[in-house]
Amino acid sequence: MRAKTHNYIVILLSIVAVGILVLYSSLSLDYFNTPVEERYLSQELDELFGPSGLYGHGVGFLAALFMILLWLYIIRKHWNRLRGVGRLSQWLKYHMWFGIFAPLLAGFHAAFKFEGLIGVMYWAMIAVMLSGIVGRYLYGHIPRRRDGHEMSLKQMNTEKASKLRELQMEFGITPEDISKMQNMTPQIIGKGILTSLYHLLVFDLKRRFQVKTLLSEFESKYGAKSQDLTFFKATIEKQLMMSQRVIALDAVSKVFHWWHVIHKPFAYAIFLVLALHIVLTMSFGFTWIF
Repeated sequence: MRAKTHNYIVILLSIVAVGILVLYSSLSLDYFNTPVEERYLSQELDELFGPSGLYGHGVGFLAALFMILLWLYIIRKHWNRLRGVGRLSQWLKYHMWFGIFAPLLAGFHAAFKFEGLIGVMYWAMIAVMLSGIVGRYLYGHIPRRRDGHEMSLKQMNTEKASKLRELQMEFGITPEDISKMQNMTPQIIGKGILTSLYHLLVFDLKRRFQVKTLLSEFESKYGAKSQDLTFFKATIEKQLMMSQRVIALDAVSKVFHWWHVIHKPFAYAIFLVLALHIVLTMSFGFTWIF
């Protein structure tokens, strides 16, 4: 399945999920606006939207299912027999989707009342979700082969050189303009991890504008045909990104390593607390509709 197809699926799932949450919010608004200590007085609403209510418990069941499905990416990543089943980057998209919507559903399940161990678990989930977003940003700056595994510095430089040759051979771009394009990438080697990450973020924010300006200049200078512009733009942007990633590789790799050290234990702890929560809930007879 093509990458764009997966993107459309994720977008469609997000639209459906957001729509369901908006509908659920509108139906449960009166219940959530009621002070926590008075909610039991609204018995009809409590039986629907409370943590053990028909809808509230169902949302919790769905949140738990999403948390379990998060492990599909981990299994795909580490089980060699599944290495050829889809690209790792596509699995990561669904992993992130489950990681974002599971905490949201868990909040509705708890009726936004976070106390004791469950409260700790919920805020740990939020921390893992936010760290996951940061991790995805860092992951995107570590060049990878088509199978999802990291490229070596030698492979990165080879691909970068290949993109430069494409620009020279296809459009006749001069060495001076190649040098000008390469100088657009900030020189951050030896400036420290935080400084490197700051420049990395700033460059990401500026790159689209820089590519647009450079494309306009090169289009008029080298007379690229309209049908070639898409390839021209993609090649320039790819070359800039490769230059950026070669320079920032050391800093990104170090931060990504420490991100793993923090992210994984929290994720494992949440799963253990979830298992304990499910066992205790079932032991008290709360089995939803089953």
